Amino acid sequence: MRLSFLSIYFINLLNLVEMSTQTKEEQEKVNAEKPVSAKQEEAQPKKKRRGISNDTRAASRLKFDERRDAKPNGLFIGHLDNLEIKWVTLGEEVQGLQSFAGLAIPILTVTFASNDENESVRRYVTHRMMPAESNALTIVGGAEAWKVDSVLGWMKHLMDIYILKGRPMTEEEEDALCLPFEDSDDEGNYIPVEPQVVIDGWKSMFENFIKMMNNDGKPVYKSATGGILPIWIKLLRFTKVKNTWQPVVRGKSTIGDLGFTNFVGEGCIELYKQNVAPMLKVDPAKESIVYRETKAAAPAMPAAAPMMGGAMPGVQMGGAMPGTAPTDFAASPFAAGGNPADDLPF
Repeated sequence: MRLSFLSIYFINLLNLVEMSTQTKEEQEKVNAEKPVSAKQEEAQPKKKRRGISNDTRAASRLKFDERRDAKPNGLFIGHLDNLEIKWVTLGEEVQGLQSFAGLAIPILTVTFASNDENESVRRYVTHRMMPAESNALTIVGGAEAWKVDSVLGWMKHLMDIYILKGRPMTEEEEDALCLPFEDSDDEGNYIPVEPQVVIDGWKSMFENFIKMMNNDGKPVYKSATGGILPIWIKLLRFTKVKNTWQPVVRGKSTIGDLGFTNFVGEGCIELYKQNVAPMLKVDPAKESIVYRETKAAAPAMPAAAPMMGGAMPGVQMGGAMPGTAPTDFAASPFAAGGNPADDLPF
């Protein structure tokens, strides 16, 4: 009986092994017969195809409006929503950045939003900072050094508000936020730098700045819990330049919109504190959050003087007049009035 029992046990065990082997072989055969596409779908995560999803934006983002959003002091309340680098390739017709024509340049894009809980009704405003060319005018002490300084000033303003908070920058921070190329010697003479090297230098500085602001996944511009950190925002439609109202935003499709001046001046943002009046203020004598009548500049030339190539003879379009510095970066840095970034499609 004992041998019979053991024999039956081993026979059953062998049958189980055989069944398992057959099942495995059958499964391999089935897998081999599957089309390649089916195998790939199982091995790879499902690719999101084009269609309607939660990421689909049905309407354009709303803009800040003084009638709805401005506080009695003329300021707005919102938060810094996002920082990113976007790229644009400049065409040959763009004036003011001739050395970058045909090249892709990085745009440091800072987006602010209102604090509405419902994101679909939030107001948005974007400030874009573009690389400045390297030439004999933009070096330290040059007549157009402001083209570099205005961008550096805005970045330092954001650092002062969110990172530094009164403390000096460390040597490590200074090293990370400087342009890696040198375009002038100890005597102040210009040293030519290839345009691509200039672009790469700005890209590096922008990337380091965003890295500091994002703080290893804990953005300094958000609350301790990752929520909205409210700030006062100074947005303007017009500023007075040489006794004439000029729009702050000067893009073809955005002229007269509320926006930030390219020079920080006395400040553009400030942390919001409950029951504490902000230091920011709007000077109604030279700053306006409402539309203002503008005057077209009269040509400084005889009426019968011929035009050459669509420009006034002897005048380089897009820059400040010789011997003068612009009182507002938005007033005269580029031809056709305004920063080329003003009318970008993002």
